[in-house]
Amino acid sequence: MVVLRLEQLGASDAAIGLIIGAYSFSSFLLAVPSGRVVDRVGLWHALQGSQVAMAVAGVGFATAAHVAWLTAVLLAAGVAELGVWLALQALASHAGTGERLRRRLAVFSFAWGAGLAVGPMVGSTLFDRAGFAAVGWVYAVGALVGLVASFWVPYRHGGHLGQEPVPLRQAVRSMWTQPVLRGVLLSSFVTLYIYGVRNSFYPLFLQRAGVSVPRIGLLLSILGLASLLIRLPLPLLLRRVGTERLLVAAMWVSVAAMTVTPWLGTIWLWAPAAAVAGFGLGINPPVTVELMARHTGLAERGLAMGLRVTSNRLAQAIQPVVFGTVAAVVGLASAFAVSGVFIAGITGWAARETQRGRSRQVNAAPPDP
Repeated sequence: MVVLRLEQLGASDAAIGLIIGAYSFSSFLLAVPSGRVVDRVGLWHALQGSQVAMAVAGVGFATAAHVAWLTAVLLAAGVAELGVWLALQALASHAGTGERLRRRLAVFSFAWGAGLAVGPMVGSTLFDRAGFAAVGWVYAVGALVGLVASFWVPYRHGGHLGQEPVPLRQAVRSMWTQPVLRGVLLSSFVTLYIYGVRNSFYPLFLQRAGVSVPRIGLLLSILGLASLLIRLPLPLLLRRVGTERLLVAAMWVSVAAMTVTPWLGTIWLWAPAAAVAGFGLGINPPVTVELMARHTGLAERGLAMGLRVTSNRLAQAIQPVVFGTVAAVVGLASAFAVSGVFIAGITGWAARETQRGRSRQVNAAPPDP
């Protein structure tokens, strides 16, 4: 809705592109240092402070009457949202251990998937019927509702302000040297790359293939619904398949479904392919959060989630450049295949890293008595 409001205020297409790009790029730059700040001040305090900042930003959205003002509010809101998101993920990782953690992460990820599905519908309806100011006020109210709900969060760790922290570069390097965490970051990159294709070139290809707009919307809905529903039986799948194996399998099915899209040729094949891609994409977020929780210390969860967000933002920045450049050279349909080969290479790398990490765990485990 911000894009539509910028257009209303007279911003050019180039200016809109720069503003939205700056919003995404700021998250990429600030994710890791923000994760460190979240750890230092405490997850609960960071969550509450960021939600207050979001509420203030909502008032700014509602009252913004100039492009420069709206841009400043958007960038400030991005920082506040980043703090909320890092704190929420880190707090969710404290929801127990083992099977208890898996069940709660499945519920948590279902809730965030539902929010992602409902939010655009609410926002577009408000914008159409009451204008952008109404969107801003509801944004502010939503932040305040989250603030009130945060008082029920049982984990209220106070942070580590009194301790000498490990230097940021050293802490990041230490995490990257762990094969499992490398696999998690690479798999997050793969998932967000495919999400980027889904949100941009996938509907464009379908439109050029003669698919009607309502059917394009249907395919996108199938993909989104599948990614949401797969999170309900996720604890059972994790028990049957294993965490690392399921993560790798989810990447491969998503990559395959994206790559073959141009050669399916009919809605009756595109629909099941969209469902398969949705299943793979829906598995990734809760599983990667669980692995982050299992392989990082309590005092560095915010930093770990910041690294994950950095990987996500990097994929969002690279995807349109890579896909768009390849499409301009070899055509839109062939770009799916070339992009599939590129992502398959990263998927293979992620699979090797997760396997290495799993082998280390097995070798490090004490022998049975």
